[in-house]
Amino acid sequence: MPTSTEAGLDGFIGRLREAGFDPTAEEVAEALWLARRQSVAAQGAAAPPPGGEEREAKGPSPRPPSGSVPPPAPDGGDEPPAHAGAERSAPVSLYAPGRHGDDAPPRAFAVRAPAASTLPGLLGLQRALRPLHGYRPQPVPVPGPLDEAATAELSARSAAVLPVFGAGARPDAQVLLLMDASTTTSVWQLTFDQLRQTCEQLGAFRDVQALYLHYAADGSPLIGTGPEPAATRLRPADQYRDTTGRQLTLVVSDCVGPLWQGGGAQRLLHRWSGSSPLAVVQPLPPRLWHRTALPAEPGTLVRDRGAGGRVEFQPDGYGAPQPDDALPVPVLLPTPAALGSWARLLGGNGRRAVRGAAAWVRPRHHVMPAPGTQDGAGPRELLGAFRASASPGALDLVVHLAAVPLVLPVIQLVQEAMLPDTGPMELAEVLLSGLLERLPDIEGSPGPRYAFAPGVAELLMQSLDQDAAVLVLKYLSEYVTRHFGKGTRNFPALAVARLSGHDAPEEQGEEWQENPETVSDDLFAQVPARVVRWYDPETAAPGGLAEAERLLNRWRALGDPRLLEEARAHAESALAAARSDGSGGEGDAEGEAGATRAADGETAATEQLTRTKLVLGKALRALTATGEVQRDPARARGLLHEAGRQLTGADPETRFELAAVQRDLWRAESDPRHLRAAVRTLRTMAEDADAAGSPLTGPLEARRRLWLGRLLLALGRLDGRTGAELRSFAAEAAAELRVAGDLLASAGADDRQLCGALLDLGTALRTAGAGSDERLANLDRARAAAGDDPALRLRCARARARVLRDAGDRQGADEAYAAAEAFAGRDSRERAELLGEWGRMLLESGTEVTRAEGLLREALTTAPSGDVLAHRLQLQLGRALVTRFEREGFLPDLYEGCHLLEQTARKAGDGELRAEAWLLLGGARQQFPAGHGPAERAQEAFTRSLTEARPHDDTPASVSAARALMGRGTFHERFARPREALEDYRAAAAEWQRLAGELREDIPWDEVRETRGRIAALEAE
Repeated sequence: MPTSTEAGLDGFIGRLREAGFDPTAEEVAEALWLARRQSVAAQGAAAPPPGGEEREAKGPSPRPPSGSVPPPAPDGGDEPPAHAGAERSAPVSLYAPGRHGDDAPPRAFAVRAPAASTLPGLLGLQRALRPLHGYRPQPVPVPGPLDEAATAELSARSAAVLPVFGAGARPDAQVLLLMDASTTTSVWQLTFDQLRQTCEQLGAFRDVQALYLHYAADGSPLIGTGPEPAATRLRPADQYRDTTGRQLTLVVSDCVGPLWQGGGAQRLLHRWSGSSPLAVVQPLPPRLWHRTALPAEPGTLVRDRGAGGRVEFQPDGYGAPQPDDALPVPVLLPTPAALGSWARLLGGNGRRAVRGAAAWVRPRHHVMPAPGTQDGAGPRELLGAFRASASPGALDLVVHLAAVPLVLPVIQLVQEAMLPDTGPMELAEVLLSGLLERLPDIEGSPGPRYAFAPGVAELLMQSLDQDAAVLVLKYLSEYVTRHFGKGTRNFPALAVARLSGHDAPEEQGEEWQENPETVSDDLFAQVPARVVRWYDPETAAPGGLAEAERLLNRWRALGDPRLLEEARAHAESALAAARSDGSGGEGDAEGEAGATRAADGETAATEQLTRTKLVLGKALRALTATGEVQRDPARARGLLHEAGRQLTGADPETRFELAAVQRDLWRAESDPRHLRAAVRTLRTMAEDADAAGSPLTGPLEARRRLWLGRLLLALGRLDGRTGAELRSFAAEAAAELRVAGDLLASAGADDRQLCGALLDLGTALRTAGAGSDERLANLDRARAAAGDDPALRLRCARARARVLRDAGDRQGADEAYAAAEAFAGRDSRERAELLGEWGRMLLESGTEVTRAEGLLREALTTAPSGDVLAHRLQLQLGRALVTRFEREGFLPDLYEGCHLLEQTARKAGDGELRAEAWLLLGGARQQFPAGHGPAERAQEAFTRSLTEARPHDDTPASVSAARALMGRGTFHERFARPREALEDYRAAAAEWQRLAGELREDIPWDEVRETRGRIAALEAE
């Protein structure tokens, strides 16, 4: 007679089978184990600990078991009641077990970790897809393992060898998620991520793959691991085809890309749907499906497991029958209802039928017509056609988008801020409306770029209130600051100030800021400028030169590159007119008065010509700062040379502009002759003024000396100068900058200009080897001039921290870095640089490695992804983790450190940084115990470091190359290869010798002595 436990177990299994589940014995055992653990945890949470006060006096209580829940707070406590139905998680210790003992340090406390489900609607999708637990692939005709006992018994009875096979193991289901990587489907990335996370947490699949479907040049489909074809390895799509029925495939696409228009995607669906379940997740609303390359129709989806399990479709309409070779493919909306119907269709037993939609695909699917476009239609016709079929949300969205650059992250920001009720469907309507044109991708752009068709934006602006446009530009301004840093010229902020009737914030001119940063995408300047021109038009100035000057000033305020092109055209026209007027004569002059008038006229014409050439030179140089020209270095160099040819005047303004052109040419061509020419230009300016009896004074002389000091400092760093030669240039630069600061202070110049000059003086003093007292006194002056400007106060505090760090005052430097952090924006690049510098100081001190790791990790989360700063921070963080492993022996630190170092070594753009990363990675891999895979790959890292440090035989000697040879030699010694080790040590000694021959001052002599010692030890064996 069965016991009560056996009866309860049979009832439990019976209820599971009634619900559509067929659990194995292992699954039942796991469920019972989990239930037992949960019941024990619940009992432990319900029972209050005895003697609470007495236990508190004895010491910290032991940690609760995993999964336990703390007792509820008593009535009247400080903790507010939780919302009904809200998920709560157990307290999680901030410390890994085994590193700080069984209990956290006395100052530690537990925190509540948020639930993992963070995407909206995730729980609803999980409930909808839950029937997929019941999906069972068709039985595989391959038998299971040979049953030896049954085979022997049957063969003995039948006098013949008759093998008996056991039942084959039930194949586990898996899911493949494919995201169409066409230009429009990037809108659906969040939907794709949500679907992937749902499938991963559902627990119904052995494996979940999330891949991307690409379009090959010949029209065939390819599959890769990422959305960018240049950054992922692409494989033929049919390599991922499943013929066993175990794989469920969901393709997320709006079906309007070139792969669908050419029929390649439909043919792929036909090949795949014949062997395993497949569906297309279509994010567009059903009323737009007829405009795609996969038009679907409503009907009934039917699946009968007894008939092979293939999905059949019964359309509602009475159209012509489909060809015999056509197969239906379910088309689903990304909603819990649609996905739930599909899940019930696949997860049920017997014959199932659900309402849905499907499209027909054929093995030789024909080319589909492109989405309807109105070629030759004007902007009014395009906009009228869109308004006739668009939803109200899409209409509101397209009007607000007229005031922002059409870059995908910005579009989504406008949706979230201005129209929170709209979503991807409304955005898709706009992208497929025919009102937009896709722009070429550019480096540094945060996403796909679009532009309105000519004339459409102006018509949309008629429906946009000025206050709404100002609000949209404010959000855009915050986006620019957050993603490109506070040091970037924020043209949307200038547009907001202009439209709001406020004075635009004054910016330091080019003479005070040598490297003004701009957003690489000109759309962030062009679109705000267009909005300002719409609401605040200006009248053109009379005359070509006056109009060129007006446009140039307008560009400084708005940043629209098209204003520079117009200014250049007007200046060139004025220059041609000035040369034409100066070529003719007035005949014979009548007497002395006529000669005087002729001389005055000639002087005026010369001044006009000089002024015109100056304006043209400024416009040409300004064009080199635009994003389009910066992406074409040859064009930028040509414009700079042309500007230099125009700047032939002897007046101070022309000389300053010529020096700026020469400096920019040095940066563009890396030719020191241009930098020396800029220094000569500034020095000749003062010599000519002295010779004319009117020496330069006041702000003009301060500006000249400030520029000269900066150029001398840069000139000293040329050709890798070090030591006394560099200090000599720095001392000369400091003298010029000190005089410039005094002149600015006496002339009552703007405090920000004075602060910038003093900070430059601080850089020169540090390079010249000045004492810390002199440097700190200079910083005190700079701090007083900074006032309440957060950017300048950040620079002053950071400079003070460097002075104290160089002086060995670690505590003072630590306090200065903490003070500087208060002036750095939360998500700014400046904060990432500050935290990285701070963390590196603590790491090098060797006493606060864990604190350094925290600062570097926080800096890395703030740094722009893919930027050189992010790679440097990644390297320092990996170094910190390896250092902590060496002290504490926590192996996960070593694994994570190696991962970060390898990522830096493979992805960094700077060769020196890659060489350092490979070197550190080689040393880190040698920390693994013998027999571990990473330890045996240390040689590879040292070799790659050597290759990066010395790519050619004629490459100058480097410390990194010598260290890489030393590291590889130690690797050979560890694995008992003395001959190879001696060879590497001798090569390292030769590298040290080359460095000494170049009189380098950065030679680590202790490492040189270690190299010699190892050579001597191996030679003695």
